[in-house]
Parts: sequence; C-alpha cells; structure tokens
Amino acid sequence: MSHSIAYVASAAVLISCVYADVSTYQFPVARPTPGYTYTGWQAYNPSQPVTEPPLPTETPALDFSVTLDYGGTPTAGIVVPGAFLGISIEMSLVEAVIGPNASWVRPQFLNLMSTLKERGGSPVLRVGGNSQEKAFLVDSLPGGVSTETQSIGPSGFTNTPTLLYTKGIVEAMRQASDLLGITWFMGIPMNQTSPARLEIVEMAEPILEDYLLTWQLGNEPDLYVNHNYRPTGYDQTAYVAEFQSVVDQLRANTNIARPNILGGPAVCECGTSWTNHELVTDYGYLDKFGDALNALIVMHYPTDNCPNDDGTRPPEEEQIAEAQYKLAQFAQHIGQMTATDFAGRYTEMTQIAASSGKPLILLETNTASCNGFLGISDAFVASLWNLDLAMALASSGWTHMMMHLGGQAAFYNPFMAPPFNASAPFMWTVGPPMYAALVSSEFIGSSGQARIGDLSLNNNNTYMAGYVAYENNQPVRVLLINYMSDSTGAHDYTARIGVNGASSVKIRYLEAPTIISKTNITYAGQGWGGYFESDGLLRGEQTTEDASCSAGSCAIKVPAPGAAVVFLNGDTVFDAAADSIQTFATSHTTAMHNTAAVDGLTLATSNGMNAALRKAMVGASTSSSKKSAAQPAAQVNVRLWAAGALATCTAAFFGGAWLVL
Repeated sequence: MSHSIAYVASAAVLISCVYADVSTYQFPVARPTPGYTYTGWQAYNPSQPVTEPPLPTETPALDFSVTLDYGGTPTAGIVVPGAFLGISIEMSLVEAVIGPNASWVRPQFLNLMSTLKERGGSPVLRVGGNSQEKAFLVDSLPGGVSTETQSIGPSGFTNTPTLLYTKGIVEAMRQASDLLGITWFMGIPMNQTSPARLEIVEMAEPILEDYLLTWQLGNEPDLYVNHNYRPTGYDQTAYVAEFQSVVDQLRANTNIARPNILGGPAVCECGTSWTNHELVTDYGYLDKFGDALNALIVMHYPTDNCPNDDGTRPPEEEQIAEAQYKLAQFAQHIGQMTATDFAGRYTEMTQIAASSGKPLILLETNTASCNGFLGISDAFVASLWNLDLAMALASSGWTHMMMHLGGQAAFYNPFMAPPFNASAPFMWTVGPPMYAALVSSEFIGSSGQARIGDLSLNNNNTYMAGYVAYENNQPVRVLLINYMSDSTGAHDYTARIGVNGASSVKIRYLEAPTIISKTNITYAGQGWGGYFESDGLLRGEQTTEDASCSAGSCAIKVPAPGAAVVFLNGDTVFDAAADSIQTFATSHTTAMHNTAAVDGLTLATSNGMNAALRKAMVGASTSSSKKSAAQPAAQVNVRLWAAGALATCTAAFFGGAWLVL
C-alpha cells in the first residue's frame, strides 16, 4: 500500500492514515435502473423535478438601446468592493469546508477563494448562522477533530445541530486569511445573556486580529420565540435590553480589546411583526448602540421552503407544483423574487445606514430559506438571480451580500465538500450560486472605485436586468441578464450600448443550456464541473469575444438564458493566459480493498444517517418561522465507516501548512 504525499517544503512529518471497514457510498448520479430513486444528501441531488418556466405570452422587445452616463455625475450606489458578493458559512461546517486547524487547510476552499481574489480582491466571508447560538468552545475533541455535532434537534430548541468546537477552526480561518487576505464576519451567541457567553470573542479576537471585521451579536432574534430560545411574549423591548446587557459585559471584559465592532440587529423579517427599520427607529437601537456598532445587519430570504409546524411536508406532487410555481416567479420577477423589489424593501435602512455612516450588510440570504428548493436553488436560475440581487443591492447603498452555505442537507450551496473523507474522483461540488460570486467579482473588479448603477433595462422588462459599473464616474463595464429560457435562440436579445469613442468592446458570457440546468454552467468558457468534480479551480479555456462598434453603438447579444459582462475599455479584469493566480494543489492516493457500493434502492444511509433524517434536515440551518417539534432528536456523532478496509491519505504541504482533502 503506497501513499503519495506532495512536498512544497522540506519537512519530516508523520501522516496518520485512516483505515476502515466497508465503505458504503450513495452515488450522486442517477442510475439506469428502473425505479431508482435518489436517497442521498440534498446537496448532491442530480434530479430535476421542475420543467422550464413559460416564456412571456407577449414577446418583449428583443432589440433595444442602452444609454450610459458619461457626464461625470452618474446615478449609482456607493463605492463597493469587488468582494461585494460573499459566502455565509454555517458555523457547524467550518471544519468541513475550511479545515480543522492552521496546519490542515482545505485546498479546494483556497482555490475557490483565490479564483475570486484574482478578480475582485480578497474575499469577505461570514461564519455563523443558527448553529452559532448553541455552539460551545471546548479545549479538545476526541480524535483530534475541531467540531462535533451533538444532535440535530429540536433538542428542546431548534432543528439546527448543537455544536462543540475548538479554537482550531479559527486558526484555520486565520491561515486562510494569511494566504489570501480573507476577512470575516463572525457571530456571538445570545442563547444566554446573563452572563453572556463571550468565550468566542476572547479566543478569536487575538487569532484573527485585523482580519476580523464585525461580530454579529445574536442571529435572527425575531425567531427566538419560535425556536424556543425565549418564552412567549419576548419582544423588541426585551431584545434591546438584552443587547444592552451584552454590550456592557463586552466593554467590561478586560480580555476583549475591540468591544465596539458589533453588527445588528440581524432581524430576518420572516413570519413575525419585527422589522429592522422599526428596531432602529422606534426602539432606539441605533441611538443606544451607535458607538458599539460598526455595521447594520439584515437577514432575509425572498421566500421559504420550510416544513409545516408539525415538521411534516405536503405530498411530493404538491411540493413539485410549489417549486414549479416559485420557478416561474423567479424567472418573471414577481414580488420579492424581483431583485429591485427585494432591495426596495430596505430603502429606509439604506438611508439610515448612509446618514449614520454605517455599512449595511445582507449577512445571510439565498433563493429560499430552509435550505432552498430542489430544481431552483441548485439550478442556473440561482446563478442569475443571486447575481441580479447582488447588483440591485450594490446599486442602492449596500456594502455586502452573503449567500448562505447550509451543508449537505441544503440545495442552495455555493460549494460543498463530499459527504465522506475520500479523494478523487469524489471531489467537491460547486453549485450554481458560486457562478454569481465569480461574475460579480469580475464585473465590480478590484479597483476599489466601482459604483454600480441600475440601467432599468428595456423599460424595466421583468425578464431582463442590466447594470453598469462606473469608475471615476465613467462607465467601464456593463452587465446584461436574460431570464428567458429558449434553446432555439428566438428569445436571445440584442442590447445596443451607446459608447464614447470605442471601436470595439470585449464580452464574456455566463451560460447554461437552460435556466433549470444543474451542470454545464460556464463563465467565459470555464466551469467547475458537475457533482464531485471540482478541486476549486476553473477548467476549460477562457474565452472572450470581441464586438465591433459603429457610430457610437455596440450590439451585444445576450442568450436566453444567460448573462454578458461587457468590458467597455477593451481590457478585461482577469486574463487567464496572462495573469497569474495563486493555486493550491492536492495529492490523491487512495487504496481501497473490499469496498462495497450499494445501490440506493437498498441502501438509505450515508455518513451514518438514514434517508428520513436527511429529509428532516431540509428544514434545518436557515431562517424559519416554523418549528419541527415532531422530529426526534438524533445523535449524529456516529462512525462513518463499517466492514472491509479503506485507507486514505491526501495531503500537500504549502507555506508551512498541510492542505488536506
């Protein structure tokens, strides 16, 4: 049995290999077996239960003009960073997607972040979510792991796991920051406030230092009653009083150097009467805590896919019908599924943020709470919608938007590690939302001077969206989006952009076969592949098209569906052929003996969980105004393997740290 270890620096190390017995894998690809039904984790579900949404009954204008402002005083948002669109990582997943400690960091994660950095500058990420509220710091955990999930609820409270963690996860975050300059939002629990649980601040502050941006104090307090964190009758007044108590304790704690980098109120406005604006104005939140806050935080999803109050869900055919209806809303820009309407919900908050000098952060969102919809959240429509929403917010006074990564039970993940510790071919899965972050970082760019303007494209046609990036008050890039899904090309549109003096422009396309495609998504001809196919690096040859301009007009065709980034000055943000990118290699050697792969029809377990528990976890992790009281608590600190023999060693040494798969 041989193991290949890649050394970048000379070092003598002892590699601990895991030997185990029968490996049972739930393969993510549909098998040509009659009656086969996928029963694995939601994050890797290849099935598509919905069909393409209907095209408009009246075809909109498909050839129209776009006017840009060259006058020096454009209507646009505030200056935003290229890292405007970031990732919100559920705290319980840090070890899985970042690494267990500073010496072992996931190269796939680093490659993904490096891809964003080279286009838009160092990424901005968030670690937190529901799991932050019941996460407890411990000195060590059995087996040297850095996180341990105790139960999947409700465990008296919620359907989110109770988490034990060590400082190793924060050390891994710091290592990633040292390599790529990543900065972080993190969370302080409010499940108890007397005394406040400030151990995470005392531990993380000296480790992360200036890489720590803001502490989110409490996660979605408007749902504390529904999650059984607080008794019935808990209201905004009680919340403000508790917030004050924690602020006082932070300031009195001599082990905390920066007590005044808090963010809030982090209300999700889902299913209760609470609103962020009301807390800030009517309850004096900003007046009381202005000097303790360095950011105003909002949490919100446009819709939800939460279970009923008793934890049950409708029959499958009703769920598919609901997803089909929601898909049409996303494609047609109806209500909160319209990016501009979503942004408009918070007009008063953007005004308050501007007048107070505080950045406004959408710290957690995605296509739908409670882990999203199968066939929507994991399809190309999610790429377009998240990109559209990010630009709508950037054009209206926001500073950051974070797409949530909810784990193996979520459909909407930007990316996810495999559900077991194996090397190639079982690599990472990069989801459609990650392409939104890729295009956003390139469209905004790394100049630090970009301001985004909404073009109100084609008289605000609901199947289209368009934005312009200004630098030094001059247009430099245009983003055009087409939500119509028609492979015949009959609903491609041509936008004729008015330019000053350009004889040609360059174009890069975000494309997929249909709006419900889950794979074969590319940007500029490159992609991250399908399920379990990615090491975090884009594959394929980068393609950039040239479009000639005549009489001050450049005709840009946008496919249905798809998006186009137009570089008005003829230069691109990142050229794969000329620009270097920091990459993090992996070495894979896996020896397997007597390894069994059991068909999904007879095996309903993966990583120690049966299909029923995986189905129950669809309601976990993200905002929900509903409880799942009928679900039993399930212990999940289980063995991952059983019978036969498996040995896996995967490692690479980089800059003093081992990068592990």
